[in-house]
Amino acid sequence: MKTVSLAMLSNEALADAYLGRDARMDSAFTELFRRHRDLVYRVCVRWLGHHQDAEDLTQETFRRVAASIQSWDRTRPIEPWLTTIAGNRCRTFLAKQRTKPRLSGIDESHVAIAGVDSPANGIQATQSLRDAMESLAASPRRAFELVHFDGMSYDQASRVMGHPAGTIKTWVHRARLQVINRVRESGGVA
Repeated sequence: MKTVSLAMLSNEALADAYLGRDARMDSAFTELFRRHRDLVYRVCVRWLGHHQDAEDLTQETFRRVAASIQSWDRTRPIEPWLTTIAGNRCRTFLAKQRTKPRLSGIDESHVAIAGVDSPANGIQATQSLRDAMESLAASPRRAFELVHFDGMSYDQASRVMGHPAGTIKTWVHRARLQVINRVRESGGVA
């Protein structure tokens, strides 16, 4: 079959084809990448605020997807699974960046926080936001990340976390208020 016909296949059929149940495995993964790269990239750029790093992490996410696609639960949509992997890759990347000494200059083009008038203030605001996020309890933080950083709806986050949508809404609302208050207290921009 031609690649055009792959575009008509479901995500599940493409995953099965990639896993070797079909002779079109390379083309099948290429089609999965084509369908979902923009979503994964948007998640990464929200997390990182830097386009080059987001591109790198998008590629890294799809390497992870290729290695673990057999573990994707085919009864659930693929998008929440992909965004979870992307978020995890970004968290790992950011954790490694915090432990690395900064040897080069700061790329000012990636600072895009509203109300920030200089790169130094942008860095302070970004750090304030990270500190505020780390102060949240695990479940509200995860709900907040899924909705605000991964771009999921409350229903999608509900399915990922295994809690009712109302609980997710409450956690996100409370986390949002707590983050805003913490950032304001630390002198960052909220």
